[in-house]
Amino acid sequence: MEQRAGRGLLVIALARIVVITLTDIGRGTSVHLGPLLVIAPTLTASFAGPRLTALVGALAQAALEIISVFHGGLTTTNHVAQLIALAVLSALVVFIAYVRKRRARELRRVRSVAETAQRMLLRPPSRRIGPLRVAWL
Repeated sequence: MEQRAGRGLLVIALARIVVITLTDIGRGTSVHLGPLLVIAPTLTASFAGPRLTALVGALAQAALEIISVFHGGLTTTNHVAQLIALAVLSALVVFIAYVRKRRARELRRVRSVAETAQRMLLRPPSRRIGPLRVAWL
């Protein structure tokens, strides 16, 4: 179920890149929607690992470059600033996804050790104590 939700969120993130890119190109130079492309890698970092987050960030960066070409080229100050900001923010969310994944892995190990210790220390009671039958969970 969790994997299905992750795929759905990935589709939403990729769809946002496409919709924002096409809308920005279609609107002309009066409205700049390119900075909203940061939503895609940020959304991806909430459910995916660093590799997939980096891939979505790279796709968002490519989409912003396409938008920049349609609106005056890659050398305008505004587009250069947007490209740098998106690259920095994408790198930051990739790092956050990496830290989240590492902490989840550590938590799984700690839980495994705790469960093993609990099984060893808390042995199950015998099924009968004198005339009484014992049920436990």
